[in-house]
Amino acid sequence: MNDPSHRTPNNLFRLLAYIRPYWPFFALATLCGIVKFLVPVINNVLVGRGIDVLTAAYAGDLPRDAAWGQVTFWALLGMGLAAGSALPVYLRSRIGARAVWSVVRDLRCDLYAHIQKLSHSFFDAHRSGSLTSRIIGDVEAVQPFLNQGLIQSWMNVVQITVVMSILFSQNVKLALLSMALIPFHVVVQRLLSWRVKANARAIRDQLAGLAGATQEKLAASTVVKTFTREDDEVQRFSEDSNSLIDLGIYNSHLNGLSQAAVTGINALAPLLILLIGGHIGIFQPGELSIGLIAQFILMQGQVYGPFERLNEMQLITANALGATDRIFEIFDTEPEIADRPGAVKAPRVAGDIRVSALTFRYPDALSPALADFTLHIPARTTTALVGPSGGGKTTVTHLLNRFYDWEAGSIAIDGRDIRDYTVYSLRAQVGLVPQDPMLFSGTIEENILYGRPDATSEEVRRAAEQAYALGFIEELDQGFNTMLGERGIKLSGGQKQRIAIARAFLKDPAILILDEATSALDSESERIVQQALEALMRDRTTLVIAHRLATVIRADQIAVIERGRVAECGRHAELLACNGLYAMLCRQQFGAQLPGLPALD
Repeated sequence: MNDPSHRTPNNLFRLLAYIRPYWPFFALATLCGIVKFLVPVINNVLVGRGIDVLTAAYAGDLPRDAAWGQVTFWALLGMGLAAGSALPVYLRSRIGARAVWSVVRDLRCDLYAHIQKLSHSFFDAHRSGSLTSRIIGDVEAVQPFLNQGLIQSWMNVVQITVVMSILFSQNVKLALLSMALIPFHVVVQRLLSWRVKANARAIRDQLAGLAGATQEKLAASTVVKTFTREDDEVQRFSEDSNSLIDLGIYNSHLNGLSQAAVTGINALAPLLILLIGGHIGIFQPGELSIGLIAQFILMQGQVYGPFERLNEMQLITANALGATDRIFEIFDTEPEIADRPGAVKAPRVAGDIRVSALTFRYPDALSPALADFTLHIPARTTTALVGPSGGGKTTVTHLLNRFYDWEAGSIAIDGRDIRDYTVYSLRAQVGLVPQDPMLFSGTIEENILYGRPDATSEEVRRAAEQAYALGFIEELDQGFNTMLGERGIKLSGGQKQRIAIARAFLKDPAILILDEATSALDSESERIVQQALEALMRDRTTLVIAHRLATVIRADQIAVIERGRVAECGRHAELLACNGLYAMLCRQQFGAQLPGLPALD
């Protein structure tokens, strides 16, 4: 991985590209915000003039009525400016929020969309909790930069320019004195900003890892409770959380140094004006008025306040850039599986699948998952993939979906290499009913519609009926509008499986993959689900992955896969007669109870 510091300038430029569509909102919010900072500056000038008028009146150099009239004018003018600034200040907040949250939304949506396009290998290497942390937490960390680091930076620059122009126009010596401590602000920013950025990146990486582990364990709460590991998980969470303490303390250390330096500088500035300005006023009578000295003292907040805020924004920007680097790391990850040049949209296929001399190795794996794998699956037939665990059965279906690309060989459907088709149109031809059906925390209807979002309510009902799910759905109080909860927790295993089958019916794929679809069900549920599956399999090319061989006896062909190769292939009776690996697996599951099973030699 490259050093993130080398990517920061480019990533900042890329972030600014998200701002470009909303620059009128940012500009208007900045203009409104400038009013907020300039009104106190103008009022300090008015206060200084008022003090000079009062001083003259007290000394008898100005008639009291005239002095009162001038003081009243300055005071009312300042009050009017303060009252008039209320609306721009409100608009700055409202318009700025519109701009900032629009950018955050666009960035988050683009990041989520990009992640959805990434290949299976990316998800193999990244925990879902860590990715969620980037989509939610890292993007959220950009928000303070957009609000304070971007909008307010321009407001502060304008304030510094206006204030210094006023000060220099009134007295060059005091103006230069007002700027005497500014270099210390710059030094503090330079020394701390890169450290804050590096520490912020470390914190976000640590939080992402913690989020990934936490989500993983919360999703597996049943396993945790079954094995009574609650206390162990609490202890592990505590240990992982403790690792954040040093990073958090160091972050506070950096912020504390910054605040201490800025507080000290801001406290010294008006005292410096009082000391030097007072000396000039006392020993060089007539050069400085009391009102002017008071005005300069009051305006030190307007001189150093913007620099203090710029210093804070430097830290905010450094923190945001740590998150931005993590965000654009994802954007810089290209999908390994992409449409090849000239790829076309796949038509409705018949489903004749021919796998020829296929070799495939998972990333970082020492040995290939498939080696010289060859298998012909005729259209509209059922082929069972059986064999020892880890032999490559699921890998075959992953490659058929083009979740990965292979090293050698080919997969063709209806005589055409599947890489000639666009990825999405290929996957649109394939339906999947897994062992653990992944349902979402919406309604039953929404979960079935996932198979084809544009389907009508009547089509959804028909799919549920075909999946033998309509009966139990109508018995629920809310029917198709019943909320399922996370992962469909409100349904039994058989009911969840039938919802998944209904989803597959609605998709109406030409090729169907059943991955241990009934292995986790009780006998009664399995009987109902098996009926639904037989209806779904009719007139489709079907691949059945099974360890329970009783479910595949009637398959048109059974491919026995071992160590990434097809060891045997044929019908049930043929394989039994061969007395090979399949017969051995049958003996392990059925003993001597299966008719036709040859005796051991």
